[in-house]
Amino acid sequence: MKSSSVEKAFADPQSLAVTAKVAAGLKDQLQKTPLQVEQRQQQLKRVLVDSDLFANNSARTTVPLSSISGSISASASTLAPKNNDGSPVHSVVQVFDHNFGAGLDFLLTWTLWLQAKEDHQPLQGLNYVALCEQPLCLTDLQQLHQNWPQLETLSLQLQVQYPPAIKGFHQLDFGQVRLTIVQAESTLALEQIKSQFDVFLGGPESKPHKAYTPPWQRSSMGATAAGKVAIIGAGISGVASAYSLSRRGFDVTLIEQGPALASAASGNRQGMLYAKLPDNATIAGQFHQQGLQHTMALLKRSLNAEHWQACGLLQLATSAKQEAQMRGVMAREYPSSWLQWLNQAQAEKLAKQPLSAGGLYFPRSGWVSPTHWCEALYSQSNARLWLNTKVGSMVQIKPQTAHHGWQLRLSGKHAGDHTFDAIVIANANGANQLLPDQPLPLKSIRGQVSYVAAEASPALVVCGEGYVTPAQQGVFAVGASYNLHTDDDHLSGQDDLDNLARLTEVLPHHKELGLDSVMGGRVGFRAVTPDYLPMVGQLADEAKILDRFAKLRQDANYKFADNMPFLAGLYINAGHGSKGLISAPLSAEILASQMANQSLPVAQCVAWGLDPNRFIIRDLIRRKR
Repeated sequence: MKSSSVEKAFADPQSLAVTAKVAAGLKDQLQKTPLQVEQRQQQLKRVLVDSDLFANNSARTTVPLSSISGSISASASTLAPKNNDGSPVHSVVQVFDHNFGAGLDFLLTWTLWLQAKEDHQPLQGLNYVALCEQPLCLTDLQQLHQNWPQLETLSLQLQVQYPPAIKGFHQLDFGQVRLTIVQAESTLALEQIKSQFDVFLGGPESKPHKAYTPPWQRSSMGATAAGKVAIIGAGISGVASAYSLSRRGFDVTLIEQGPALASAASGNRQGMLYAKLPDNATIAGQFHQQGLQHTMALLKRSLNAEHWQACGLLQLATSAKQEAQMRGVMAREYPSSWLQWLNQAQAEKLAKQPLSAGGLYFPRSGWVSPTHWCEALYSQSNARLWLNTKVGSMVQIKPQTAHHGWQLRLSGKHAGDHTFDAIVIANANGANQLLPDQPLPLKSIRGQVSYVAAEASPALVVCGEGYVTPAQQGVFAVGASYNLHTDDDHLSGQDDLDNLARLTEVLPHHKELGLDSVMGGRVGFRAVTPDYLPMVGQLADEAKILDRFAKLRQDANYKFADNMPFLAGLYINAGHGSKGLISAPLSAEILASQMANQSLPVAQCVAWGLDPNRFIIRDLIRRKR
């Protein structure tokens, strides 16, 4: 199948930082806006408030992004959408801004949203998507915001979350208000945004984008926002999904067969926040880069600093091959605030002890306690938690009149048959047991972490073939083993020895440590997919896919009129492998946005790269099925 620009990641260089001359020109242009603030606010008010877009009865209409024209245009329906029970849908107003600049229109729209909230209760949320071809640095943004003192309260919040000048999507979260800044050339960015918008702000008139989109890359079916959703599995994937879905109005129940949150693979004492970047533009690299940024931002909002640290992370080049690959990563020109190259002496100064090499330094990365984070995200959601409860079977309820859904047969503390409108599978390797007639391409990999006592631990996370975290109470985590061929969940002395070897590979100062320094450990089983990217989205009927799209075996570019045979109300967020701490929370936002029919926080090519049905389509094209 030929690749189109819609399927590609944003090309290098990754930094969009403007030159001093360009920045000065942008600032000079934007300096004129204070004289227009009140006038612009009135223009926005006429569209957003007077047309009832900020009232509870706003409706979603299908308006292509390419219909941007004029200064401001709106496309709101006069009929309020209803849930199956007749109650109004708490939809979200979605605004597209063709030129973010210094964020004036966003700040004014946010101001009007807050004012309207006082007059219209309950009020739906606000999703604001903005293009930014030439992002200003934070200092320039702060200087410009000083010209708008009436917007200071909101502008300070924007400054706290303002992203570095890296190409791609950046989601900023202000509760019911979400801002997605797409930093890229407009032509490429427009291809990567697939959503329905109520308002278009600014930008030149655009021609309709008529490119054919295969059914498996089209938007999936959302769920009823007020509906009941069961999430199976309460590790980081399940809890993050519960957090994202409950904040969008879904009625969420977390079902966990263990006795506590994060009782399986997500229960390690410390987990590193690590994105292994490729030396060229790929979908996986873009996803992991954005996942790390999203995780670090979410940690600041959700978890006490006692249980995580943005202490930095070193990825050491312990061989000539690794150094060449890392030099290739540096050639992609990320901002130095996000990625740096350190020689061995510079790296040792940061680590505060001898190292085996220099390498890549991620200043904004670090470590987190997964268990504490799961507990924090759950406590900040509106979800209920059913522990010691196992799903025995899962049966789809065939549509009868307006009702459909899924019946779960549960055993344990909440035994019995329970009905839900939608299901999210988030129980890693247990996912295949739930779908015996539709096996998922997940494999289990055993990993053991060793807890080692030592007098001097590194001041930041250090990675080589394994990883070492800064100490907590005199003990630091070292790991992790990688074993495909066993399901033994007991601690292994050999794995402890292997982990000590990984430790001394990066921290040669600890060569004298033996098994007597190991103070325990933990075994977990990662779930991975064939391409090592997670499965995120709505599942489709495998048999119908094979039948409906059989012509792909002869023609990979055949244009189908049929839609994807999605299974109504069945979703998945699984297969995160060893990178779940940076991939699961962003995946939860992607999934929740899909289920709520909201604009995605990632590029369309990334969403397709994570689609759970991609392996079936690839097998058809490769004539494997």
